[in-house]
Amino acid sequence: MIRTKKIAVLLSNKGTGTNLKAIMQAIKIGKIKKGKVVVVLSNKKDAYGLIRARKNRIKTEVLDLGEFITMGKTREEYDDTLGKILKFKYEIDLVVLAGWMLILSQEFIKYFSCKIINLHPSLLPEIGEDYVLYKGIRIKPVRGEHTDNAVQYAIAKHYPVTGSTVHFVTPKVDEGPVIIRGFVRIRKGDTVDSLYQRIKVIEHQILPQAISWFCEDKLIIKAEKVKILDKNT
Repeated sequence: MIRTKKIAVLLSNKGTGTNLKAIMQAIKIGKIKKGKVVVVLSNKKDAYGLIRARKNRIKTEVLDLGEFITMGKTREEYDDTLGKILKFKYEIDLVVLAGWMLILSQEFIKYFSCKIINLHPSLLPEIGEDYVLYKGIRIKPVRGEHTDNAVQYAIAKHYPVTGSTVHFVTPKVDEGPVIIRGFVRIRKGDTVDSLYQRIKVIEHQILPQAISWFCEDKLIIKAEKVKILDKNT
């Protein structure tokens, strides 16, 4: 029998926590059957996602990087402390980055090898490839950029399509094995806001799906690529 996985959601204060809301809703309606969010952690105390979590009686933590640096501690010490909190205090099985604005170093990743997934607002290729192929059109991946910049890049390059990618996190930024992508057509006259509103709709579908597969032990990484077992069950 598959045991219920303990999930930690990490987010910052740049959004309203709608991906967290989508995760909680997916758990409520049974789309995510074997997962439970046990803590929501932010690097900013004013993150609205913390309010969403508290309203749903989910424990919250705030670990402010600025305060760490003020105390004379390093970024590596911050990541190590973050890892220890989730690993030993909450015994987390899966870390979900849903609007987390800080790049995590090996000092954090070492605690959760192949157990961290990220939602990135761009179409990322498989490991080792240079481009995402879509109907013969080559789309350059946008790595290491936050939401607005990634969405604006796709518009500026006049791509016919963009989207979002859920992938495992590795020390190489936005280069971990891809779990699932969602595609969104770019319309004439699209702005960052109008396009991202449609991307968010897709994100609210693909992130819970990736979490569901993980929690049901359906994701296997082979040769740096993800294989999904019994994808349609």
